[in-house]
Amino acid sequence: MVMEAQHAADTADRARTEVPWTRVDPDLYEITRDGRVVGYVEVVGAVFVALGGLRYDRAVEVSQELTFHSAVDAVQRRR
Repeated sequence: MVMEAQHAADTADRARTEVPWTRVDPDLYEITRDGRVVGYVEVVGAVFVALGGLRYDRAVEVSQELTFHSAVDAVQRRR
C-alpha cells in the first residue's frame, strides 16, 4: 500500500516537472500531454498561435495568445 502511494506521488511529480514542449523550428514548438503530441505553438510576430492536432500540416487553430505559456495551456486543454 505504501509503495503504491509512493509510486503515485513520483508519477505526479514527474508530470509537474515534465517539459510539455519541444522546439522543432525557430518559430514552431511541438506540444505534448501525457507523452503524446497534442498540437503545436507557432510564433507569428508578437502572437503565439495555438494549433491542435497530431500533425502540423493538419493541425487546426485553437486560439491566439499573447504569451507562450498561455498558448501551451490552450493546446493541452483542447480535446
